[in-house]
Amino acid sequence: MPSVTRRSKPREVLPASSVEEALVGAMERLVAGGRSFTAVSVDELAREAGIARSTFYLHFRDKGELVQSLMQRLMGEVLQAAAVWLARPVEATSEDLRAALAGMVAAYQQHRAVMHAMVETAAYDAEVSRMFHEKMDFMIGQTRLAIRRVQQAGRAQPGVTADVADVLVWALERNCHRLPADSKPAQVAKVVDALVHLVWRSIYLDQA
Repeated sequence: MPSVTRRSKPREVLPASSVEEALVGAMERLVAGGRSFTAVSVDELAREAGIARSTFYLHFRDKGELVQSLMQRLMGEVLQAAAVWLARPVEATSEDLRAALAGMVAAYQQHRAVMHAMVETAAYDAEVSRMFHEKMDFMIGQTRLAIRRVQQAGRAQPGVTADVADVLVWALERNCHRLPADSKPAQVAKVVDALVHLVWRSIYLDQA
């Protein structure tokens, strides 16, 4: 009787977006108890995400490359929220600024695990560090442009310089970084209020 060769079904390749979503969830669960991202192995990430270790390496070279991919998404959401103010700083009201800052803080809070992994990995991964500072420098550059536009329109505080942007952007990042994961809405609102006060009074002449 002739033998029958059975063809094995080709292994389904998960799309990168599905793998990323699974890994983000796994990362959040693994670091929820205060564990550092550095201490989490690829094996643990893959197991917690419900994917094979080989699937991880099919999409990412290492944990650093995973963080870079997730960083792109996080910073994209932060910049989208910031656009509420950055796109029209001359016409903006303090409520426009509040909406922008609230959206930025919300994006950081939603992707808190990614933000912490990003900062932690940047300390030893040169490529992640370069990308992190590149994103921060871009945000600072956009804020500098907004300040110059406010100055040209005659709405800026006397003596304010574009260098203020560096302090304001890093103040936002640091305050978002230190917000606890279980922060109550009232606690988040206080941080947003403080940031609005800081940014508005640092830049604008009219103290609305």
